[in-house]
Amino acid sequence: MLCKHHFSKNGQVFFHIFWVVTLIMQSRLNWLFIVIATSISIPSLLFIDRHIKPSSTQQLNQPLKARNFYMAVIWTIFIVVLTITLNNLPFLPAPTDNVLQSSTAKVLTGPSRWPMIISLCFLTPICEELGFRGVIQDYLASIFGYWPSVLITSLIFVFLHGLEIVASLCLLLAAIGFSLLNRASGTIKTSIVSHMTYNIIVTILVMLRL
Repeated sequence: MLCKHHFSKNGQVFFHIFWVVTLIMQSRLNWLFIVIATSISIPSLLFIDRHIKPSSTQQLNQPLKARNFYMAVIWTIFIVVLTITLNNLPFLPAPTDNVLQSSTAKVLTGPSRWPMIISLCFLTPICEELGFRGVIQDYLASIFGYWPSVLITSLIFVFLHGLEIVASLCLLLAAIGFSLLNRASGTIKTSIVSHMTYNIIVTILVMLRL
């Protein structure tokens, strides 16, 4: 009995050690993936956009003025409030997808929450803005002109996010606003700040409800 109890206790200790090591390795792999993906995607997007629109480098290097920063944050808050308000109106279709049951929300409660938070709130907005408001919009603008490129880029942006009807309409409005903010400020940093603010607010709201 003593020997059996001894092996059982050792087995539990080994299991806990294995579980801790697995969590540490999983977290390190997540951080490693984020570092590698970011170090590849951001320079690649900047390189492509520079060849499509040579002046994009100058626009990126332009300082973001405080007034434009505040405009970006206020625009984001307006979009978030509008989305929440419309989703709670009884005469509009209610969202069928439960955000709290999504795979992203589940990761936010697990051991990989911090890599996910950093990715969602900071790295994803940078990559998406460089990709959509940078590469795609600049390329389309060289073919169709500014306004068609803004609309087409915004529609692609919404389509790839695959949200409900109300959320998609609000996201479409937000995406068009991102492009207009960039044009008004003369730098893509404005939409990056606005996009970051949006993702930070949504992430906080989701985590508060989990």
